[in-house]
This record gives sequence, structure tokens and C-alpha cells, in this order.
Amino acid sequence: MSSKSTNKTNCSVSNSSRSRHSRVVAQTPIDAKLHVDFEESEQLFDYSTSIDVNISSSTSNVPSSTVSAYLQKMQRGSLIQPFGCMIAVEEQNFTVLAYSENAPEMLDLAPHAVPNIEQQEALTFGTDVR
Repeated sequence: MSSKSTNKTNCSVSNSSRSRHSRVVAQTPIDAKLHVDFEESEQLFDYSTSIDVNISSSTSNVPSSTVSAYLQKMQRGSLIQPFGCMIAVEEQNFTVLAYSENAPEMLDLAPHAVPNIEQQEALTFGTDVR
């Protein structure tokens, strides 16, 4: 493989990772707000109504304490979101604080071949996700 094609591949993977990361960062406040709406619903929870309101309104008005509480609840041992995966990232330096058990597989980071000793995991605590 030539150096140019390797650079194109690396750039493409990097852009894809950034795009995916941006979607996750944008989705977290929405998920947190949905979670609050669900918890506060007494009897019935209408997901479609709640999601329409959340998407149309700005997620920037979701308090950081709401997002933190949501992430803390998702980080409890042996709980895995039934949809997607979760990665908690330090806002200042973009290091991984926590991730769900299914994150490596969902993000296609799990090795497909038999791992060897020299192979390092792509997702670990403290990894810079930039």
C-alpha cells in the first residue's frame, strides 16, 4: 500500500471518527432529556411526542447536571443501554472517562482476528478520542 493511499485511509478513518464523535456529543443531551421525561412520566410515556419536542427545541438548554446524572446512571455496573453504546469523555481534554461494555464492538474497535500481545486496545480509559 502506498504512502498516499495510507494517508487517505487514515484521514478518512479520522474524519469518520470525528463525525461519529460529534453525533454522540450532540445526542447525549437529547438522551438525557428523554430519560428525564421518561422518569417524570407518571403513567404513559409517548416517545414520539417527547422526541419531537426535544429535537425541535435547543438541546443547549439541557442543564449539565441533567446530562451528568444521566451519564452516572448509565455507568452503573452491569447496565448496558439497549440501544447503541455509551462513552463518557472529559470535556476539556477529550479523554475517555468511561465506556459501556458493548462500545468496542458497536464502534467496530474489537479485533476480528485472534489478538496478539503487541496489539493494543483502541478504546481504554484515558485514551485521547481526538
